Amino acid sequence: MNKKELYLCISVMAGLALYFFLATPMMQDDGFHYQGFAEALAHGTLDFKSYYGFQGLSFFAVPIVWLTGSPISIIYASMIFSLLSMPLAYLIGRDWFSSRRAGWLAMALILLMPYPHVTLLRGFQEAALLFFILLIIYGSIHRKNWTPIAWAIGGIVKPFALVLLPLFFDHFWNRRRVAWLIAGLLIGGAYLGANFYQTGHFVNNAAINSYETGTYETGNPPSLKESFPIEIKGFLRVGANLLIHTRKILASPLLMIIGALSVLLNRSLRSRRGIIISVILNILLVGSLSFSFAKYLLPMAVLLSLAAIPALLRSRVLLGLILIDALLVFIPIWNYFGKNFWTHPSIYLIPYWLALILIAYGFFKDYRPHPDAQRG
Repeated sequence: MNKKELYLCISVMAGLALYFFLATPMMQDDGFHYQGFAEALAHGTLDFKSYYGFQGLSFFAVPIVWLTGSPISIIYASMIFSLLSMPLAYLIGRDWFSSRRAGWLAMALILLMPYPHVTLLRGFQEAALLFFILLIIYGSIHRKNWTPIAWAIGGIVKPFALVLLPLFFDHFWNRRRVAWLIAGLLIGGAYLGANFYQTGHFVNNAAINSYETGTYETGNPPSLKESFPIEIKGFLRVGANLLIHTRKILASPLLMIIGALSVLLNRSLRSRRGIIISVILNILLVGSLSFSFAKYLLPMAVLLSLAAIPALLRSRVLLGLILIDALLVFIPIWNYFGKNFWTHPSIYLIPYWLALILIAYGFFKDYRPHPDAQRG
C-alpha cells in the first residue's frame, strides 16, 4: 500500500471514527451478556452459564476492560473492528480484481452496509463478524497459513463465519498445511468444550427460550437441535431478509442480485466455486433455523457484494442505481436503530457520504491495474 492509498484509508477510518464519536451508545439486549462475560473474564472467571450467546468478541474486549473499566468496553471493541474493516476491504478489492479502483469500490460497498456499523452501538457483534469475514476472504485470496485460525475465531464471534470454509479448504488439505486447519478446529473445539463443561450444551442458546416463552433462561439453555426445525418458512425468510428493505436488511437488494448473477455467469471469477458453496451453506444454515434475522446472512452479503464489483466497474448506471437502492436500506435502520444514537439523519448517513466520496474518487481518477495484485 503506497502513501496515497494509506492516507485515503486513514481518512475513511477517521470519518468513521467521527461517526462513532458523534453517537450516543446505548447497551441493549445481547450487549449486556457480551459485556458481562467480558467483565467476568477480565476478573479471571470464564462464565458461560450466566451469559448466553457466542462470546468471541468478549475475549477481545477484555483488554479494554482492564485499561478503561468502561461498562461499554464491548462497544469500543466493536468500533475498533469496524475501523479495521475499512483498509481490509480495500486490500481485498484491490488484490482480488487487480485494480485500485476496485479497492475503493469494495470499501464503499462495505460502508453501504449500515447494519454492522450501527448496531454495534447496542453492543451487538456484527461489526466484529464483518471484520473476520473480510479477514477470512483476504487470507483465502492470498492463501495465508493463518486463514483457518481467522476462520475459527470468526466462528466463535458468530457461527455464520463457518460457512466460508469452502473458500480455503482445498488449500489446506495436504500434509504440509493441514496442521493449520487442525489448529483452527482445536480452537473451536476448545471453546465448545468449555461451554459444554459449564452448561451441558455446546452452545448456551437461551435466545430460543426467549422466542418460545418470552423469557431468557441462561442457566437452562434448550438443546441445540431445537434451533433447527427445518421448515419451508425458514427458507422463505432468507429471501425476505435478503431483498425486502423494511426487514432491516444488510445491503442493497439490487446489489445482491447483481452479485448473484455475476457468480453464476462469470466463470472466470476468482474463487467462484468456493463462493457458490459458501452461499449455499449460508442459505441452508439460516433457512434451517427456527428464527433468523438479516444479519445472519452477512457472509453471503459480503461475498455477493464483492462479486458484483466487476459489473459495477463497467457500468456507472448500475452503480448509480445501487447508490439509490442503498438509501432505502439506510432508512429502515435509521427508523429502528439509528435515531436512538444520532441526533440527525445527516450524521447517521456519514458512511453513505464516505462511500460517495470513495466512488467519485475511484471513477474520476484513472487508475491502472495495481502491479502487485494477484490475478485470478
